[in-house]
Amino acid sequence: MIDLKSKTQAQENLLRRIKSRNWLESTLKEVQEKYAENWIAIAGEEIVAFGTDPEEVKEKARSQFSASEVILVKVPTGEISRPA
Repeated sequence: MIDLKSKTQAQENLLRRIKSRNWLESTLKEVQEKYAENWIAIAGEEIVAFGTDPEEVKEKARSQFSASEVILVKVPTGEISRPA
């Protein structure tokens, strides 16, 4: 029997990634001011690694968090458009 009230590990990981994405959206201006033109790794609603080489940033983050928890983003300079 399937327990619809319990969450799978995949669902938990997805929820963590959504929370981290929402955190990035709410702090985008501050993140951009500090990390423009850098790659950042986000996990647990915080930046856990950053740098100019995405592979190095990914490795630093994955030494602490599972790959399914980490969001890797390059922070641009200039105006960032938002969905309408």
